[in-house]
Amino acid sequence: MKIIVVDDHIAAQETVTAALAANPATKHHAVTGVRTPDELHRRGDLGTFGLAFVDLDFRRQSRQSGLFALRLLDRAGVPAVIYAADDEDNRVLFLLAAFRFYRPWALVSKRASGAEIRKLVATIESGARPESPATHRYQPSHRGISVLDRLIIRAGDIPIWRALATQSDRNAIAEVTNVSRSKVDSFLSEHFEIVAEIEEELLFRTPAEPFPDTQALGKTAHVYAHRFAPLHSFAVEHHRFFQDAEVLELIKERGDIRLAPGSQATPRRRR
Repeated sequence: MKIIVVDDHIAAQETVTAALAANPATKHHAVTGVRTPDELHRRGDLGTFGLAFVDLDFRRQSRQSGLFALRLLDRAGVPAVIYAADDEDNRVLFLLAAFRFYRPWALVSKRASGAEIRKLVATIESGARPESPATHRYQPSHRGISVLDRLIIRAGDIPIWRALATQSDRNAIAEVTNVSRSKVDSFLSEHFEIVAEIEEELLFRTPAEPFPDTQALGKTAHVYAHRFAPLHSFAVEHHRFFQDAEVLELIKERGDIRLAPGSQATPRRRR
């Protein structure tokens, strides 16, 4: 089987190569690598690969993220596994998007042993999906909507997320995104809970405390300041995700989400 590793560090390709070469049962696999999704795009032989290991965040090495690589591999019918570092929290949203829009066969830590890599490759070669407990953290729920759908409800949310990473208050955000202050206030209110959920359940941090009943307090500047700070910090940490062109394209293709009571939602039908 031919395997391709999409990662900006050649060490990732070398790790997979060494792991498979160390055992007679798997050393027949041919491993090649590309350093960026753009390089993957330029290849004319994607359909010849039986498996891909894909990193998600390429920083300054490419304008494209691993989400674009997953799109290319999906079109070519190549099974893909996400090959990610455990300690890079800013990749959490990329992981949520990968499992929301594609169906990676597994999430593999870059700390995985050679034996773990060999077992994963052998399982996929047999046509079975590997047991990957970490995968379940990022897969969409069978009930309700996914975490990502609640974080980006509509394509118009992305410009606000982008502005949140660079602007210091809601008035500035309203100006640069050409929306009203009340729209920004609604955005802060609508997204406060899901950001807290991501912080607590996926990043294992203590989220900002829920603010007391805003109706009892009135719509004061203090209420919005309380919501602004954690969302601003979140947007700064994940700015590469919100700036990613592939994310915007995927959201546009998905269509807007129509919220129902209790943060449940159904995709809006396209006409």
